[in-house]
Amino acid sequence: MKKTSLTVLNCILVSTAFCQTISTVTNPETGRVWMDRNLGATQVATSPTDENAYGDLYQWGRNSDGHQHRTSLTTSDISDNNTPNHSEFILANSDWLMTPDDNLWQGVEGINNPCPSGFRLPTEEEVEAERLSWTSNNAEGAFASPLKLTLAGARSRMTGAVGNVGTFVGYRTSSSSGTLTRLLGISLNDSFMGNRDRADGNCIRCIMDESSTSVEEINSKRHLLKTVDVLGREVIPTPNAYVIYIFSDGTSERKFVVD
Repeated sequence: MKKTSLTVLNCILVSTAFCQTISTVTNPETGRVWMDRNLGATQVATSPTDENAYGDLYQWGRNSDGHQHRTSLTTSDISDNNTPNHSEFILANSDWLMTPDDNLWQGVEGINNPCPSGFRLPTEEEVEAERLSWTSNNAEGAFASPLKLTLAGARSRMTGAVGNVGTFVGYRTSSSSGTLTRLLGISLNDSFMGNRDRADGNCIRCIMDESSTSVEEINSKRHLLKTVDVLGREVIPTPNAYVIYIFSDGTSERKFVVD
């Protein structure tokens, strides 16, 4: 069966509706569907060193609480729970969490899954299959692949500094190895699967879950809660007006219906 790219409309109601279009790419060799950019990136990469395609740097197992931003503040206070409730990057010898938890990023329903609805962190096996499909085992092959991976650097768990931008990148997986986690490392001349401390900051490329192979299937997992106007007031949908549809999974869609 021929695989095609999908576009998923994910919207979040902040004070007015903000809609993010999630575009995907499919690797014809592996048959897997991925987001077309790194989590937090503003565009698809135009080169391995495209700064707008670098995206955010996540500590393994944390959600999108603000810590992933490259300029977020740091703290040396190790967290005693899996939702720190602050936006600071936690400095640590190995793990940002006092008691390691291997279940934080497992599957589309995983605790703290930072990916959009219907997407999740890839497993080590899924990432390795992508790597083995490249034309060359280095940054050139990574960028030439359907995923157009970039050399976005990494963030140090010890100092919080972002380094190796333009020469190295690490891509997170959901897989763990003892107290460490598995990661795809890419440099100018090499790529490999290796171990990484959980407190380090690395990129994420989300993969579509096997059970969510279409926009219709993703949307079928939610139900409509209410409709509101741009000011957040509950309304009945009418023609020639913007109406925001709020769903049970936390997403919303802004629609304008012409009479």
